[in-house]
Amino acid sequence: MMQLELKAPLTLYLIILLFFFGSCVSHQELITLNGGDPQIDRGLNRSVHKSSLLTPTNFKIQPADLLVININAFEGNTTQFLQQEFASRNLNNGSREYGPDALYYNSYEVDANGYITLPLIDTLKVSGLTTNQLKSRLDEAYKPYLKMASTSVKLANLRVTILGEVESPGVQYFFSNQTTILEAISLAGDFTDFGNRQKVKLIRREGKSTKTIILDLNKPDFLGTEYYFIHPNDLIYIEPIKAKAFDVGAQSVGIVLSVISTAALLANILFDLKNK
Repeated sequence: MMQLELKAPLTLYLIILLFFFGSCVSHQELITLNGGDPQIDRGLNRSVHKSSLLTPTNFKIQPADLLVININAFEGNTTQFLQQEFASRNLNNGSREYGPDALYYNSYEVDANGYITLPLIDTLKVSGLTTNQLKSRLDEAYKPYLKMASTSVKLANLRVTILGEVESPGVQYFFSNQTTILEAISLAGDFTDFGNRQKVKLIRREGKSTKTIILDLNKPDFLGTEYYFIHPNDLIYIEPIKAKAFDVGAQSVGIVLSVISTAALLANILFDLKNK
């Protein structure tokens, strides 16, 4: 009986060690694009991977997209028109607001059938077009009504939703046709320590349907896929690794260790009292 009681504190400390080391996240799990890394001597500068990138496709306008459309026309000479045209591209020009909250009220929403309604030319089908193609059509459509008509078309909903194990989950805006999924994740503050880089879920809208893709960001070959570049309205979900279930954050571990240490101390005190 005495030997069993002597072993009790030792057993508790052994449980602490097993809990701590069993819950630790390995170093490899915290590194993105580590799947093909060879062993490299320190100080040796060399290429470790080469991948051909697919040319990103121009975004096609879809129902529910928001379009910022400016229509410029001028009755004066060509020089004055060009000065006004270039000045209108300055975001600080005029009273139009461009913040995320104002985009809805300063843009045209594509309806469920792929149409928008504009002054003079009424309804126009825009779904399936790129913004450049739509600009060309608008320029032609306004020629009968306006002298020196020139339009500009921008897709207002260049946003991606990032959820799960990132530092700042939520909606992030981007402003380039060649924004990558890694750049999008960096906009959300990068992965947390529990982010599963081997199972990143990408949900992409394609017309009236959606497609779900599972990406392994530890393997560099995903750089050459069509999913390396994000699209407007993409949803990215970062799953947690299994260690998340143990909740091994510094504060939680401290509380658990404190409870176990207190229990071990009480066991020692009771053991001493019985001996006396």
